[in-house]
Amino acid sequence: MEITDENKNEIKEQINTDINNILEKHELPYRMDGLSVMKTSKGTSFLGNVRVHDPNKVKAVRAEIESYLDKFGKVVINSRDVVPCCELPYTYITFHIHF
Repeated sequence: MEITDENKNEIKEQINTDINNILEKHELPYRMDGLSVMKTSKGTSFLGNVRVHDPNKVKAVRAEIESYLDKFGKVVINSRDVVPCCELPYTYITFHIHF
């Protein structure tokens, strides 16, 4: 799929809005600010991440995000637990969509 600048911005906005809706649905305080776009000779990739501070909601949120993103193309999702010194622990979920 060829990505133009116009539909790139539409896709970014749509993904950002929909993932924030998923986070809101699960009553999580963190919101995703935006996505990074990486354009290469092999295609266009969208990169994003979210924080989930409630360990009881990580699996459900990750599954819902993965299910949602599957419709866009090849998706890679990773997560890791983070224990910062001055903040509550959270799970960091990253995703990479390649068109």
